Amino acid sequence: MYLIADRKNRRVMVLTDPRDGEYRVHAVHHPGQSFELPDSIGAKVTLSVDSVLGPEK
Repeated sequence: MYLIADRKNRRVMVLTDPRDGEYRVHAVHHPGQSFELPDSIGAKVTLSVDSVLGPEK
């Protein structure tokens, strides 16, 4: 799993389900949204996009 905080474009991308050298699932989340990380990390984790991105500059 990769979590990418794109502060310039104000979004968080979560890439999961790696197979054959690429990530098959790409989820994009925007300010005001919350999302759960995949169960494969071994714990239930819910994050808000706003807390991941921090304040807008």
